[in-house]
Amino acid sequence: MQGAVPWTCSNFTMKEELPSIRVIEIKENDDDTCTIDFETSDSFDKMYLEETGKKRVTKRGLSNFIRDLLMKAYNKEDGYDIRSS
Repeated sequence: MQGAVPWTCSNFTMKEELPSIRVIEIKENDDDTCTIDFETSDSFDKMYLEETGKKRVTKRGLSNFIRDLLMKAYNKEDGYDIRSS
């Protein structure tokens, strides 16, 4: 087709993956606490770094961050909530 303008995707943006946490296992401890094994998505790790100002993702840092998020979700604070998939 002479004179046709080729179609490009330069103005099209794909939705980024939503930050997510996948709970793998919850273990009850003898002292009435629990241990939660989880995985995080790359976009969650990116969000963690941006919100905390940290330079790298660590197990301890993520654990504390997720604990705080779970408490906010449990209390329905700051727009957080818990839902199952």
